[in-house]
Amino acid sequence: MKNLKLILLILTFLFQAIAIVFFFINIVVALYLIALNVLCAISLIVVIIKERIKEKREEDDDDYRNY
Repeated sequence: MKNLKLILLILTFLFQAIAIVFFFINIVVALYLIALNVLCAISLIVVIIKERIKEKREEDDDDYRNY
């Protein structure tokens, strides 16, 4: 998961930076890059949410406050 988050974060940054450059060169390519940027950002958010849910379940299993 850590590698996937890192890859998605780097891709999101790269797509955004390259899209800004392509706005001056070719607007259609820039729009495709922004679409890819949004897709990577949404994927990153989904991965983070899944990881948080998994961590919460592990914390609930290790909860011994009822003793």
